[in-house]
Amino acid sequence: MMDRKETQHTILIVDDVPENVELLKYLLLQEGFKIYTAFSAEEARLVLLNTRIDTLLLDVNMPEQDGFSFCRELRDMDQFKLLPILFITSIDREVGFQEAMKNGGDDFINKPFNKRELVAKIHSVIRLKDLQDELYQQKSKYEKELQTARRVQDQLIPEKSFIWNGIKAQTLFHPYLQIGGDFVDSWIEEKKLHIVIADCSGHGPSAALIGAMFKMQLFNLVPNMGLKERVSHLRKNMELVLPEDYAITFCYAIIDQDLNLSYINGGHPAPIVFMDGETKLLKGMSPMIMGINMVANDEVQTVSLKQGSKFFMYTDGASEAMNSKMEYITEEGMREIFDNAVRLGGDILPSVQNQILGFCGTSTPNDDMAMVCIQL
Repeated sequence: MMDRKETQHTILIVDDVPENVELLKYLLLQEGFKIYTAFSAEEARLVLLNTRIDTLLLDVNMPEQDGFSFCRELRDMDQFKLLPILFITSIDREVGFQEAMKNGGDDFINKPFNKRELVAKIHSVIRLKDLQDELYQQKSKYEKELQTARRVQDQLIPEKSFIWNGIKAQTLFHPYLQIGGDFVDSWIEEKKLHIVIADCSGHGPSAALIGAMFKMQLFNLVPNMGLKERVSHLRKNMELVLPEDYAITFCYAIIDQDLNLSYINGGHPAPIVFMDGETKLLKGMSPMIMGINMVANDEVQTVSLKQGSKFFMYTDGASEAMNSKMEYITEEGMREIFDNAVRLGGDILPSVQNQILGFCGTSTPNDDMAMVCIQL
């Protein structure tokens, strides 16, 4: 006989015939289960709402509300969608099994039942429920950890909006999961405006940790380094810690007080600039950062900006957003979206984001999105 203290699993027996209830109770107490009883669906409902039940043994033919109807009612309630329900009835086995499954039951036992079959089926559904409960607890724990990680990432990658030397800088970060692998930041250093955006392959905690390492390396750079030297140091240090199956695309840009823009684009979507009434993609491409030692030839690109110019960078979660027709926005589509946002006036980043979501319609973007806009 099984040790009752080991199992502590609870069973609710629901049958309008007291003799049937007492027989089942006697047999299952011997197996170490804790037994609750009810003689109608109404009584069973009260027990279920106030007691943790691991398995429900449910008779089909009961007055007022039959077992099939009661089972359907329970399946419509979130807390009972996964509750194991075994029907016990004298209905023909083939017909009874089909009806049990159709009405939300997990299994079917004929009257008069075989004790071994009954106990075996109860243990089977309880094992499944224990696994489901364990998975649910792990999922809840994981979600709490993700929420904590998101708060940490919000501190590491805060959305910014500030004005320097008449230039307005704004960033936006929207992870696909609660945390993501995108990175975006803008700051003032040595009387220059620095703008960095990066995208680590993958989603979730691993990509977010790599994003955190990227920021750590970024802000460990010596202030008087030039752009090319900065990118070289970033490459070298990130390649030491980046797993071989991961990669980072990035774009590092600097604007000086004379409005000269210099940038290195490492495998990232092309930056976009609006100037003299025209919106265009900026050329120039260097290799991305990968978890292998490689010699990269980083080319510094330069553009002389003007008052009224606008500079925009984003991660590919935007350009690769898809609608219900399986169509991508593409880089050219992002150029058009940015151009439209500029001409509409107002806050550019919220306008760009709303246009992306409008393009997706009922589809949900399946990648992280980060953006930065500089308005001169």
